[in-house]
Amino acid sequence: MSAIRRIVLVGHTHHDVGYTNSPRIIDRMHRQIVHEVLDLADAHGTEGPDGFRWTFEVSRPSLGFLRTASERDVARLRHRVDEGAIAVTGGYLNPTQLASQQELDATYDLLGAFAEAGIPVRTQQHGDVNGLSWGSVAAMRRAGIERLVMALNPDHGRPPFEQPTGFWWEAPSRERIFVWLSTHYGFGEEWGIIDADLDLATANIERFIERLGERDDYPYDTALVHAANDNRWPTALFLELVRHWNASHPDIPMETATIDSALDLLIPQAEAADIPVVSGEWADWWSHGHGSTAREVAVYREARSLALSAQSSLALARLRGERDGDTTLSTVLGYRRAPVRLRSDDEIAHDLAEVDEQLMLWNEHTWGSWETYSKPYSTFSFSHWNGKAAFAYTAYDFARDLAVEGLFRLTASGNGGDAVSDSIAIVNPTEVDRTEPITVEIDGTRRLTFLAEDVPAFSVKVVPIDRSLPETREADSAANGRYEVTVDPSRGGVVSLVHRASGRELIDRDAGHGLGAVVVEQVEAGSTHPMVTTNPKDFHPDHPGPIFDRSVSSGDGSPQVLQHAGMTEIRWTGAAPTAPSVTSTLRVFDDSDLVELEVELVKPEVFDPESIFVAFPFAIRSPQFLLETAGAVFEADAEQLPDTSKDWYSIQHAIGVDGPDGAVLWGSVDAPLVQLGDFQTGRWARELAAPDGHINSWLMNNLHFTNFQARQDGTWRYRYRFLPVATVSKEAVHRFGRDLLQPLHSRGYDGIVGTTAEAGLTVSPADRVLTELRPLADGGVRIRLRNPSGEPVAVSLAWEDGSVAFDQDEVELAPYGFAETIARRTV
Repeated sequence: MSAIRRIVLVGHTHHDVGYTNSPRIIDRMHRQIVHEVLDLADAHGTEGPDGFRWTFEVSRPSLGFLRTASERDVARLRHRVDEGAIAVTGGYLNPTQLASQQELDATYDLLGAFAEAGIPVRTQQHGDVNGLSWGSVAAMRRAGIERLVMALNPDHGRPPFEQPTGFWWEAPSRERIFVWLSTHYGFGEEWGIIDADLDLATANIERFIERLGERDDYPYDTALVHAANDNRWPTALFLELVRHWNASHPDIPMETATIDSALDLLIPQAEAADIPVVSGEWADWWSHGHGSTAREVAVYREARSLALSAQSSLALARLRGERDGDTTLSTVLGYRRAPVRLRSDDEIAHDLAEVDEQLMLWNEHTWGSWETYSKPYSTFSFSHWNGKAAFAYTAYDFARDLAVEGLFRLTASGNGGDAVSDSIAIVNPTEVDRTEPITVEIDGTRRLTFLAEDVPAFSVKVVPIDRSLPETREADSAANGRYEVTVDPSRGGVVSLVHRASGRELIDRDAGHGLGAVVVEQVEAGSTHPMVTTNPKDFHPDHPGPIFDRSVSSGDGSPQVLQHAGMTEIRWTGAAPTAPSVTSTLRVFDDSDLVELEVELVKPEVFDPESIFVAFPFAIRSPQFLLETAGAVFEADAEQLPDTSKDWYSIQHAIGVDGPDGAVLWGSVDAPLVQLGDFQTGRWARELAAPDGHINSWLMNNLHFTNFQARQDGTWRYRYRFLPVATVSKEAVHRFGRDLLQPLHSRGYDGIVGTTAEAGLTVSPADRVLTELRPLADGGVRIRLRNPSGEPVAVSLAWEDGSVAFDQDEVELAPYGFAETIARRTV
């Protein structure tokens, strides 16, 4: 039991890119807030317990200020930070768990502007964000940040510990950060603090410190209280509360503080106490909101894949050496095929940074406005969503344009070359040779899928277009040298999939539905659950349930079997409640064990609570689930912070399902949400009950109450890939996910092919490291190396003809380690 001897009041604005107003307006106002805070500090003084002190909750407004402010104003900010009146924090925005490791790193790269301005960054602070990827810990440490504040929102989930408290969060690499699990920042307004409602604020704070004093698990003599709310324009009114409190409570003084100075008080007490050390994923209960806009989430995920492909191909073309003047590379403003636009080095760097920015704005946590759910047809709701969705589509537009340019530049790069026509160029953006299916558009409209075999690392392979037509027949079964497939449209999908080499039946025949079945989940008729009868906000652990009815897509038509160019495809159709048209396609290949599934869904809008799934009932008993999150792979349930989400997970791309009789590597291209072992919605489980290796891809839901879409609709195609294996490891899951994030990039091609077939870059050992390339504005190429395993790796870099030099060509990577070097063409 702790006696509270001090209260620190931290003033800040909770940063929503939208919610209270349009994203277009709010974004500019947050940059203006920096100037306002500096003026308030000048006007009210920064000395004494009631001095004006302020924290910028995220770094983006301050970084924008540095880019546009006068030298005098930058000096004002630096002075106020130096004297402890203002704190600048390290989190770029309040992110969701959609962000990839590359996106997280891009945000930390921007912090160099603070170092250049002489402004220290010591803390990362978030509000409303109810989880972060496990890989965030190591990313923060690489950025020099060792302290994290999380002001969790109590709706739709549980905190890992009672708020407030502190704990150590340990990365897979065993690095640690200190986490202050704070109260929700919104108490600042609810309790009357930021508006200086003195009686209301005093009563609430008295109750707060009384509860802290009763707790046996709170070894601190300091209480941290937030003076903040959503997008509030900064004021100095909360200083009146400090003076009022101190006049009436001299035994428990209150003082203003920045988040830095507040943690400086709390951390020594944490180090002296026996606070928890936890390791694992902070699985976000709020991530179900990713399913509120399935189409745009898919667009965002495609955009980041295109961006990484663009980075790699443009970087390799630069290192190989490019010829100017070829017809293939004539500069134009728009195209369907070559010629393509050519950017300068500066333009490439600028446009890649623009993609980074738009991706980060999309995966920021503010999905819609405060009335998006309650007034779904209001002009403001539509306008707000138009602004939010534009982040995903802008990222896609720039990334696609860059990726097409990169493919053409890389394919034609090198010395000499011959012209080809009626071909497909395939770019491998990664360090290992790859064989995998690709789908490419030919003749302007036709989509052609085939297995691209033995595409060399960091290279281009050009193959002729095969325009032969497939053999087509009606049948409910098909076979090739790898698989025997049986489809039952009345059960929604594949009811038997036998892997011939191992003899394994991959489908759980007791599941009640087939693999690829679309399952619609609706609240049972006549439900009296409070989320239905009282408030949708009551979809919450305090109100277990509701009970759901589930309907499986079904059809009575015969499946179509198509065989073409080493590929067998079986396609079937069906329908389900609220999903009147479902078309599913399974593909197996003669020369690969990879299996592909596509589900095309027609979905009219529905406002009643519902969910849509694509089911993968794998026949794996007593499973272990290994899930890919940004920068890490974790075992579901076993490697999670306490009381974090087990009903659903937001993954990057890949899952490994391991069991005593075999394993499967599974991945989703477009949809990040999954439920494991069964349909788990509404269980609010503290332990994962998953006796079977089922994966249910949770495409969409509208189980929300405020800023997520109230309806579900959208015609779209959802893509999956899986591979039966004997067993899985975390490293294998990492690589399977990376290959889905950075697939082979292909396009119809007529033009010059450089005489050098291979790009020249070699990373050894290629099967132990993940590599990311990016062209820089100064003409160099940044190479980032990641070790996805728990064992150290010695990595060497080489260019086959010696025409490229590296800052470092030998790198030692610690377990789960990271390193980077710069490469430049010297000839």
